Amino acid sequence: MENRDNNFDRKTAFLFEQVKPELLKLLKDAPEYGACGLDVVFHDGQITRLVVRAEIARKLLPRTGGVR
Repeated sequence: MENRDNNFDRKTAFLFEQVKPELLKLLKDAPEYGACGLDVVFHDGQITRLVVRAEIARKLLPRTGGVR
């Protein structure tokens, strides 16, 4: 059991190190309002592609007078 957990930890650390630079860059440039994401695509247990998503929204100001 311990060997299985060790292999899992090594695999997790190995994969994380591959995506860490993109993830840090994404979070560094995260929008004030909006969303961001990182899709990790695997093939045969290896990362083959990273898809970086970012979406910016505008802050809505309070409406006055009930006019749309």
